[in-house]
Amino acid sequence: MLIRMKPKDPFYDPKFWRSRAEATRTKAASLSEGKPKDRLLKVAEEYDKLARRAEEWPTLKSDGDADTKRSV
Repeated sequence: MLIRMKPKDPFYDPKFWRSRAEATRTKAASLSEGKPKDRLLKVAEEYDKLARRAEEWPTLKSDGDADTKRSV
């Protein structure tokens, strides 16, 4: 299956997910120890995983062809 993604869509941009992870960590830092802080830190870890995945997702080249074929 060929996956085509729009390069301008922020969901496919690793910077988008890293910025969300950092904002979530900043919010967690303002909380005292406990479940809410732990949950926010776990959410930040998930955003980091999404950033790493976004780096691997194929994007459209300027000529409109997809970089690679990937199966889902």
